[in-house]
Amino acid sequence: MILLKTKNYKKSVTSLPKKDKALLFEQEKLLVKDIFDSKLHTKKLKGFPDEHVYSFRITRVYRGIFRLSCDNVILFAIGHRKDIYKSL
Repeated sequence: MILLKTKNYKKSVTSLPKKDKALLFEQEKLLVKDIFDSKLHTKKLKGFPDEHVYSFRITRVYRGIFRLSCDNVILFAIGHRKDIYKSL
């Protein structure tokens, strides 16, 4: 799989605390290997016209959102778990 990141995602990463950024990079490596690795706690999101939208856990507080497209994983959002789903 190829990991692609949107501008919005890259911008959101800069606002994460330093220790959470390190965890994020580890989670991104897991995404490339297996998007359904148990450490990611991947969940399929409902309510999207595109049926291939998922969330994954970075920490207990932060979530990332990605879309599957052929052999690409497109990371497009990251944020606090209480706010991330509202921004979609």
